[in-house]
Amino acid sequence: MSAAHVLESAPMQVPLRQVEREMTRQLKSAQGQNGEAPAVRAGLSNLIIYCNSAELAEHIGQAVPSIVAVHPARVLMLAHEPNAPEEPITATVHTRMHGLGRGLRAFSEQVTLRACGQAGEHLPYAVRSLVIGDLPTNLWWAAPQPPAMAGALLYDLSEHAEQVLYDSFGWPEPARGMTATASWLDRFERSSGQGAYRVASDLTWRRLKPWRRLLGQALDPSTAPGALNSISSIEIDHGPHSVMIAWSLASWLALCLGWTVCGAKVQPAVQIDWRFDTPAGPRHMIVRRLADAPRGVRRVRIAWPSNGQIHALVANPEENERRLSIVPEGTDAVPRTLSVRSRPLAELVGRQLSDRERDPFFRQTVAVAQELARSVLGS
Repeated sequence: MSAAHVLESAPMQVPLRQVEREMTRQLKSAQGQNGEAPAVRAGLSNLIIYCNSAELAEHIGQAVPSIVAVHPARVLMLAHEPNAPEEPITATVHTRMHGLGRGLRAFSEQVTLRACGQAGEHLPYAVRSLVIGDLPTNLWWAAPQPPAMAGALLYDLSEHAEQVLYDSFGWPEPARGMTATASWLDRFERSSGQGAYRVASDLTWRRLKPWRRLLGQALDPSTAPGALNSISSIEIDHGPHSVMIAWSLASWLALCLGWTVCGAKVQPAVQIDWRFDTPAGPRHMIVRRLADAPRGVRRVRIAWPSNGQIHALVANPEENERRLSIVPEGTDAVPRTLSVRSRPLAELVGRQLSDRERDPFFRQTVAVAQELARSVLGS
């Protein structure tokens, strides 16, 4: 389906008990108008989206048409204002007709549930009455709060979910969030019960795929002989509000190198200097914040000694993030480059919803990230 050919209905507020009736009414009203082909109700899953403010729900809502164009779903948008005075839950029905070409059309539904204050505790019960029973359920935890710190609400919303999506990119307390989430991941995937399959996915890990691919190729022994086992220091520079993506990249590198963290020196809002034990001796990895740079990873420098000299590879984004390049430092060598397609949030989410396989490297990287977080908290 394409988000460019979508006909949307006007949002209709109805009592919660009449939501299904209203969606059926809107589907029937769209059938076969002006000689058009019948519309087919499209849905690969139930998609529950939790937002902890009306502003966030409005922002995420703008991406929903593009998400369901990639992954058709019944969308249940939860707009929760936790600190507002309690009010009853309200429901708004919003339907979309997607043109499929050759006269074919697909019909998808969105229900927005708004809750204020403690009324949010009733959202899981409202959700259960609206999910389509024979479809898998995905929960997108869109709130900036780590899911591990969400308490009973996250537990209740994810009780019957096969997949939980979250995004660590903007977590306000990275060390605490990572420590808690690593433990929660294990509990979530192991508590499925009755043989059910469950997976949790971090969108930040998906964003790092081009960086992992480029660095993996550059450090391959056939490309840089002797470098992989001789690395002595790593520096990762990132822009504001991007420490978590740099942290995740640092964790993956430590995992690949087999380094064991033994301590950390922290300059708040400036840099983290991790110390590692390795068979070749102590090593350092620095994650540094660049206050005047764009968001995201801005530079990675990997250095190692050879023949009495320090050699280094430097990687950074170029051409408005359209490609990544890596080149030996201090040389005129032609950079190794990797084209990077800019993926908006909607495409990241849409593709992750259809990717339900557990990634063992992700889980192992999270375990390393937890150890890095504990060293930061201990410092």
